[in-house]
Amino acid sequence: MTFHEYLAQWSRLHGSSAPKGLVRIWLRIAFSCATPFIRFNPNLITVSAIVPMVAAIYLVNLDDPRYGLASALVLLVGFIDNFDGIVAVRTNRATKWGAFLDAIVDRIVDVCIGLLFIVIGAPLEIGILAISFALVHEYMRARAGGLGHHEVATITAAEKPTRIALGVMFLLASAIYPASATELATFATVTWAVVGLIGFAQLMRAYRKLLKK
Repeated sequence: MTFHEYLAQWSRLHGSSAPKGLVRIWLRIAFSCATPFIRFNPNLITVSAIVPMVAAIYLVNLDDPRYGLASALVLLVGFIDNFDGIVAVRTNRATKWGAFLDAIVDRIVDVCIGLLFIVIGAPLEIGILAISFALVHEYMRARAGGLGHHEVATITAAEKPTRIALGVMFLLASAIYPASATELATFATVTWAVVGLIGFAQLMRAYRKLLKK
């Protein structure tokens, strides 16, 4: 399967037009990096994302936290999140069970990112709020799909790549400035909550138009 054929299949599965800009560039990179994993079961790749997330939480909870390594592990999760779908599409092994499993693991990853910040020192209340926005964001899409609207509707400010990026960037910042890790985790969590609120508003507006038709 060529990259252009993959893009066409990706668009069909995501109910959207062909990706452009940074999304297209990211998919091109992930498409190339996923090639060595073609022989693996895509569902196994999906589930494997939980391992580095749990390891990252463990690393930041050590007496001598390893923020840099934790940041690399969260970045790895971001790649895995693309690898499973790419492998499934390229090897014609995309299934409804795989899509369901992917959604479940994605939500586990969301919760784990929130736990990372809380373990580092972010306020529990803000952490729960940020995680809640992420879960509601994805539930809105799932509910709209259950009503027959499988379109993405709109790309919001609070998509999963944004949540992964927050984890990677602020963990890396904590590695550079370990004495400010608690403040950085708090700022990251507040940022996530604010972005989540914006994403919620964007989806509400988009689906209000779709579901009134």
